[in-house]
Amino acid sequence: MAENLDVAIIGAGPYGLSVAAHLSGRRMSTFGEPMETWRTRMPPDMRLRSDWKETSLSAPAEAGTIDRWTREVGEEREEPIPLQKFLRYADWFHRTFAPEGNPSNVVSLDRAATGYRLTTAAGDEIDAGSVIVAVGAIPFGHAPPPFADALSDSITLATEMQESDYERYRDRRVVVVGGGQGGLESAALAGEAGADVELVVRSQLRWFADREPHRPRGRLRQRLYRIAYPVVGYGPPPLNRLALHPDVFALFPKPARRLLSERILRAGGSPWLRSKVERTVRVSEGLAVEAIEQNGAVRLHLSDRSVREADAVIVAAGFRFSLDRLGFLSPDLRSRIAVEDGWPVLDRWFRSTEKGVLFVGFAAEHRFGPIARFIPGTRFTANRISEALTH
Repeated sequence: MAENLDVAIIGAGPYGLSVAAHLSGRRMSTFGEPMETWRTRMPPDMRLRSDWKETSLSAPAEAGTIDRWTREVGEEREEPIPLQKFLRYADWFHRTFAPEGNPSNVVSLDRAATGYRLTTAAGDEIDAGSVIVAVGAIPFGHAPPPFADALSDSITLATEMQESDYERYRDRRVVVVGGGQGGLESAALAGEAGADVELVVRSQLRWFADREPHRPRGRLRQRLYRIAYPVVGYGPPPLNRLALHPDVFALFPKPARRLLSERILRAGGSPWLRSKVERTVRVSEGLAVEAIEQNGAVRLHLSDRSVREADAVIVAAGFRFSLDRLGFLSPDLRSRIAVEDGWPVLDRWFRSTEKGVLFVGFAAEHRFGPIARFIPGTRFTANRISEALTH
């Protein structure tokens, strides 16, 4: 007999765990290994770009902050925050506020007589009244032309690679396409693994200024900094303030929301990564890949009419949401979820047009703006979901 839940949360990253914490007391479970993407897809020595106080997952009454964790376990505040420290904090949050979880991934989701039926990779069957999709951005790695029809063993999306995968590139020629954080991290990992790496970027490579809040400043300069940058990672002032007000962002027309997101979240690299890239990677700026040949080696024809030959190509061209990437959705359920410019149409409660299926995290960026993709958005999202399922 299938297990019965009030709420099933597909995904156990920052958004899945935060929503689960706010639904404590209900028959509820997350599905998937907690923080799996962060453990397997990120450079192990990565440092988070977010400010210390913006890196707290959300629990009721602000009980799960990273400051509380440091007090309880005796860890020291450290900035920029090392990934491994953040993962220790997330493990504590999971154990303390969201322990109800099934580590198996959901492989199918369909409508049932009273709600929805989920099946996991382990063969478990679960009935749930509501389903929250919190899968993050990783499933939606974008392959623009001409890569969309050329993905193969030699041409790979950066989002599909784990940190251990880069070892296979030792002594091989690797071209990384894309100048955002993902492309720079992939290039650095391939270089550290012993590959001959070239990074190809359509425009000029941009490094974010080292304006971290923890840098020593006088009282006046710190106050001015906080006025200009109320949240780290978004810019420029004053547009970055819109990231803190998702309901205001949602009031803008669709074209304006798209342009605002592109400007507030410009592609570039974090300062901690710069020395790694400059030490091991050749950078070619202002070039686009126009055609691809695959015959043993990969030949990339670039916009300046030059050609690059490589043993492997890694594509890091950002993310683009698509319901088709959610392979667990049944065709019937997918047909009931309306999309707009590829994004799910959501109401202010994160509900899709299939009212029992809610989307949080990256999937909600089209409506609520850039904060929906990152940890600072967990508080707004988890509180709003709790309200939606309570009332």
